Amino acid sequence: MVRFQRKAGENKIGVMIDASHLAEITGAKAASEPILEFLSDPKAESKAQIARDFAKKYSDDGKPSEKGYLVLDSVTVLPPIARPSKIICMGGNFSDHLAEGKTSLPPFPISFLKAPTSLVGHRAPVIYPRTVKLLDYEVELATIIGKKCKNVSKEDALQYVAGFSVFNDISARDIQFAEMKRGFCNLGKNFDTFGPIGPCLVTPDQSGNPDNLGMELRVNGQTRQQASTKKMVFKVRELVEFFSSMTLEPGDIITSGTPSGVAIYRKPDKEPYLLRPGDLIEAKIENLGRLQNTVVDMQPPYSSSKK
Repeated sequence: MVRFQRKAGENKIGVMIDASHLAEITGAKAASEPILEFLSDPKAESKAQIARDFAKKYSDDGKPSEKGYLVLDSVTVLPPIARPSKIICMGGNFSDHLAEGKTSLPPFPISFLKAPTSLVGHRAPVIYPRTVKLLDYEVELATIIGKKCKNVSKEDALQYVAGFSVFNDISARDIQFAEMKRGFCNLGKNFDTFGPIGPCLVTPDQSGNPDNLGMELRVNGQTRQQASTKKMVFKVRELVEFFSSMTLEPGDIITSGTPSGVAIYRKPDKEPYLLRPGDLIEAKIENLGRLQNTVVDMQPPYSSSKK
């Protein structure tokens, strides 16, 4: 499922036909979270198939059409979830990442919250704040809650999951580490655009085993991270069980944490691996698609001129 717009202000949804094309789903209810609203319909699967078949029938040699057959790159792809009440991010949940940071295995899931205002979609720019010196990347699996739940068991956990997506936990390491020395982790993870997610929400029946998906992150075509979710210390079901001790609501996001290969722990010199304006970041997870974002320099919020 994809949330997108062809012009500003739209809140449309579609279903992917292949890696490059989608079929618009027309007649969906207007909702703040249209993908979740659509998936709550018992006939969602058949409606999605009808939309795919209809769009393919009226396509014009693979070109965008008014009948809903669209090229993914011809639309603005929005985050699949517009405004989650919580984005719960794991800190240190991959054995290899813990090793590169010389950190011991945690006794329980360690997390921090990411602000909904950090979210951006596929191909949206990642803004490089001018106060930041060490900008880093982290490919992660995003688990998206579909039903309100509390105190669920790990055996039942996936019943409350709407789907999965690719997440990139952009991090200002200089600010993050300064905060962590005082026992906090906030601004270093929460600048605007520091939460790219997408391009799709993939339902559990299509995603494969979330605890055994290949992961990769590239910068300017160079592989920086390559791993599998099977290296997670706490698996998806365990994370949903643990965090449902507080109420989880539809649209809430729980991320997996990241594998090894982040810039900050590169030896002997991290500088060549840190993100710079102009860098193209591609985060990919098996069966979930490829999330692309470009780092851009922050522009002043206003301009002034002398008369």
